[in-house]
Amino acid sequence: MPGQSETRAPMVSSNARRGLSELLAELRLSGRTWCYGDFGGNAGCAVASGDAVFVHAVIHGTLRLACAGGAMAQLGPGDVALVLSGEAHALRTAPGAAAQPHDLLRRDSENDVPPTLSFGEPGRVGARVLSARLRATWPGDVARSSLPALLRGPCGLLQGEALAGAGMGAGSTALLTRIAEMLLVAALRADPACRRILSCEKRDPVEEAMQLIAASPAHPWTVESLARAVGMGRSNFAAHFSTGVGKAPMEVVAQARMEHAALLLRQGRMKIAEISELAGYGSEAAFSRRFSRHFGVTPSQMREDARAARAEAAAVPAFRAMLAGARGRAAPREPVAESVTAGEHLPPGHVFIAPGRRD
Repeated sequence: MPGQSETRAPMVSSNARRGLSELLAELRLSGRTWCYGDFGGNAGCAVASGDAVFVHAVIHGTLRLACAGGAMAQLGPGDVALVLSGEAHALRTAPGAAAQPHDLLRRDSENDVPPTLSFGEPGRVGARVLSARLRATWPGDVARSSLPALLRGPCGLLQGEALAGAGMGAGSTALLTRIAEMLLVAALRADPACRRILSCEKRDPVEEAMQLIAASPAHPWTVESLARAVGMGRSNFAAHFSTGVGKAPMEVVAQARMEHAALLLRQGRMKIAEISELAGYGSEAAFSRRFSRHFGVTPSQMREDARAARAEAAAVPAFRAMLAGARGRAAPREPVAESVTAGEHLPPGHVFIAPGRRD
């Protein structure tokens, strides 16, 4: 009424009023794009980016999953990985294996039973993976960019052969999508960072932005996309970030990309072109120029220096062991110095030391 004060409840986000179960109940995965992938002994596949959640469940064998943003996971039988970001990624049975394009996961399809694709040389199957491209509906105001790029399914939730069995026979893709949804809910619930994001617990947006950059340095971040991911306006976020960190957001992004690239170069298992892509650069030349300005050496020189350091570190212990062995073999037996009295017989090979002064 006019003339009377009005009491209003404080404004809070819709997520803050609700429990985690209510939020997770809104999460939905849909679609029937499922397929098997059979990998030869030294093989791989490359999955293009898309507006989707990608699921990879290892039936047997071992593979390494590497995302364009830098997230990686080593997967074995029974492991499930969910690429929540939808970014480009690759599965390989061995480092450096050629990755063939995974054509079936480039677009949505409506399969009743998962077809099978083969990667690598024909012959013995070294690894078998059940993969999917699914559409996601996220709860509340949650942005996909605020969640981890790569999430592993919780261990022990399914028996080892459960997914393999679910993928057999008519209607299997519908069942598999429901299982994947259950695995995603369980994985989000089990991860502390995801619980905080979903339940809108009190958080530091600048710290959260730093974590997002560190987790996915190659993501095409902008000040606006970072601000949106942590729920702030662009100008307000940029000011808070620069004050709290002492650097502008894009300076931190560039530094994270360089450190990520340097780590991959020191490991020495990838080509510079691959590393430039994983560091968020579409051009190898542009990456090399930026890297040289940042570190004062070229990517090739850093990789060669790291290889030389590893070779030297491996050679030094071997040289010391060889030298110690040579010394042991070459060391003559010390003569035994004894003192004898007059008239005693001196055995051959002994040294006679007369008592008294020795000038």
